[in-house]
Amino acid sequence: MEMTPFNLLVIDVSSHALLLIDALTGQALSKMPYPPEYTPVGLAVTSDLGKAYLPAVDQSSGGAVFAVNLKACSLYQLPIKLPHPLQFALAPDNNTVYFTAPDGILYSLDTIALKLTTCGQAANQACTCIGLAVSSENVYSAWESDNSGVIAVFSQNGELTNEYPVSGIPTNIVYDKSGVVMVPFTSNGTYGEGLFIVRIHENCPPTILTIQCPACANSNGAYPCQATLAPDGQTAYVVNEDSGSVTIIDLTTGTVVDHFSVGRSISTLTVLPDAHFGVASSNMFGDLALIDLVNGRLLSFTTDNHEFLSSIAVLPR
Repeated sequence: MEMTPFNLLVIDVSSHALLLIDALTGQALSKMPYPPEYTPVGLAVTSDLGKAYLPAVDQSSGGAVFAVNLKACSLYQLPIKLPHPLQFALAPDNNTVYFTAPDGILYSLDTIALKLTTCGQAANQACTCIGLAVSSENVYSAWESDNSGVIAVFSQNGELTNEYPVSGIPTNIVYDKSGVVMVPFTSNGTYGEGLFIVRIHENCPPTILTIQCPACANSNGAYPCQATLAPDGQTAYVVNEDSGSVTIIDLTTGTVVDHFSVGRSISTLTVLPDAHFGVASSNMFGDLALIDLVNGRLLSFTTDNHEFLSSIAVLPR
């Protein structure tokens, strides 16, 4: 299968820079350094592919957001002091970012007016936010507490509008514009591992899919850590970090349809627009891998001296 050309936006911590890479040739098209005293904690690209945002933490645990002009390939820090951004998400308006701090407070930042607003706070102060996703109306958040978790839905002004308990330990959250919220979860010793699916616009109970069951014979932990959607919105891929595998979900039927082994630990997966291939990152190895999603196999991985963070963005050309 011929691959459609695309670029990658990646964070290279070894050179303290955001790199724009031609994915087919591996050539670095642009290198945009950020101050070495900062550690990036995420990456978000606007829907028009014109700008990116890079949240970061400095050595004193203060926060910052760097804006990236992807046309000019320039990076600059927004002139506003922020709390430590623990989790981070960009709103569909491309100008508002939401983030949570370690104390559980949810903030919004208007990147044009440079206005920081406190939106709300977790009811349980012991909760830790492990993921955020934003729609045009709501902010979806996943929280871990006492070997269990909860999905909390806030309006964009911070009002708590709904909660869904999760029996396992949530590891991430994904929202699709069709109204599907997916939360992978790992085992807490009582419940197995799997994917929690909520269809926001439908009056039906959540769907819970088992990926790994601790009661099964010869069972090893999979650690489902991320879910991503194919461009058609009907297929989801769940990344299992510890088992180095991918679980394929049919969202139209709410069933697991296949698994395949990658053969090495991966942490995130981004499906390319043609849906035939995906780019994976690895927290363990700090590299990138190309995966054939049609045949379920690892094709290649990077072997240079770069150390990439797991947050990446695919930019179609």
